[in-house]
Amino acid sequence: MGRQVLSTSFVGTNKIRSYAHCSKTSAGITLLVINLDGFKTTNIGVFIENTTTVITSTQQNATQKQRTKFSKMLRNPRIDEAQRDEYHLTAKDGDLHSQIVLLNGVELLVNSSGVIPSLEPIQKNFSSPISVAPFSIVFVHIPTIRVPACT
Repeated sequence: MGRQVLSTSFVGTNKIRSYAHCSKTSAGITLLVINLDGFKTTNIGVFIENTTTVITSTQQNATQKQRTKFSKMLRNPRIDEAQRDEYHLTAKDGDLHSQIVLLNGVELLVNSSGVIPSLEPIQKNFSSPISVAPFSIVFVHIPTIRVPACT
């Protein structure tokens, strides 16, 4: 997550915290979603205002279309081609006192030299909801979103 903070709001349970920033080292934005509820998984839909989407197809070059609301962008059938990267952090066995953290369900372990492993995201369809498990933290990178504040 970069230094440029974006305005966010969340409507629903009071157990979700959400933050948005311009991405630090790549295009797009990064969301941080924290579920403080220890029992319920929350599915979150993302709506973004004042953006430009950049959709890359294997058959065509990148195209840009200006939209004012994310919900309008969903009507564009090409939006389904866009992907987002998700990084889900949870405690092992749901135990918040555990010293083992899981990234997308896999233990994060350094090797004998202390090298951190490659952090592999889960790729999801751009328009599908973000599923946030109980007591978890999710980072979502959406490279196809261009926000004026991030340029």
